[in-house]
Amino acid sequence: MLKNFHEDRLVGLTLAFIGGAMDGYTYIHYGTFATAQTGNLVMAIIQAFDQQWTDVGKKLLSTFFFFLGILSAKFLIDFCRSKKFYTWRLIVLYYEAFIFFLISLTPINHYPALVTILISFTAAIQWISFDKINGIAYTNLFTTGNLKGLASNLYDYLTTKNRESKKKASHFLFVVSFFLLGVVSSVGLYDAFKWEAKAILLTAFVCLVLALFESFMLWRFYRLEKLK
Repeated sequence: MLKNFHEDRLVGLTLAFIGGAMDGYTYIHYGTFATAQTGNLVMAIIQAFDQQWTDVGKKLLSTFFFFLGILSAKFLIDFCRSKKFYTWRLIVLYYEAFIFFLISLTPINHYPALVTILISFTAAIQWISFDKINGIAYTNLFTTGNLKGLASNLYDYLTTKNRESKKKASHFLFVVSFFLLGVVSSVGLYDAFKWEAKAILLTAFVCLVLALFESFMLWRFYRLEKLK
């Protein structure tokens, strides 16, 4: 529990929801993906041919800071392992809640490049820090790899009736569903409910609730350990 709370199903599916909400928000508000860097690079090349340099710049900034986020997360993992600080992922969750709340503020939200940078950097850290659910790999920012896992394992189960394949197919189905639910929720708040820039508060709230819940679970774990 102490070292592996980040692999809990609740954590993984909630982060898939957050990943979908991030991409839905940044694309509908700024026309740029926060996490889908393949899409950003393809669109940047197309827009460069059309001489839409402002849009090209936003997408390249997103990709660059996503790259920096990956490097930062890898450094954080090595540093915390060396210090035997196993609950560092809780800090990541609180950091995410703070950043998403910050982005909802009007003085910050009026600068698309800054918002894109912050979300891309934060999304990359989330991706690297949380990469398994109960020992099974998954991606909380994209659907391509998860769809591949769903289709492959579903096929294996249908042809072999292997229970492990069925378990993995179910795993990926839930991840994809929660990602899409995040997109629908974010875009719905932005468009249908007219929250617009404030729609990012949904992501901040979900991150905060998850961080508080996991903090409570870890506190309870420590408490029970002391009573033994």
